[in-house]
Amino acid sequence: MIMDSYTCELCILQKRETVAHLFLKCNFAKACWSSIGVIFATTREPLHILNLIRRKLNVSFFMEIIVIMTWSIWTIRNDWTFNCKAPTVQEVKRRFVVELRTISLHRAKPSMAPAMLNWIDSFK
Repeated sequence: MIMDSYTCELCILQKRETVAHLFLKCNFAKACWSSIGVIFATTREPLHILNLIRRKLNVSFFMEIIVIMTWSIWTIRNDWTFNCKAPTVQEVKRRFVVELRTISLHRAKPSMAPAMLNWIDSFK
C-alpha cells in the first residue's frame, strides 16, 4: 500500500510501523500490555517477547490473552485512524476484558471458563 508515511503515529519514537512495532514495541502497545500486568523488554525479537509473555502469564489460556490483546490494540488504533477517536490504554483494557469475558462464557471449554473469569476479575 502506498502511503504518505509508514511511521507509527501513536508513539514519540516515530518508528516504522511493522507488526512487531504495532503490537509489541510501540509505547502505546507496551502500556496496553502493562495494564494487564505484562511487562517485557522490547529489545528482543518478537518470538522471544511472545514466549516471555506466555511464561509471565503462566495460564493455559495464554494464547487467548495474546490474541485478544492484539485485537484490542488493533481495533483502538483503527478507531483513531478511521473514526478520529483518541486512543487510550483504558479503552484497550476495557475492550480486552469484554472480549475475553465473552470468550470465556461462550467459546471456552467449560473446564477453562472459571480460571479465565478469575483471571479477568483480578484486574478490577
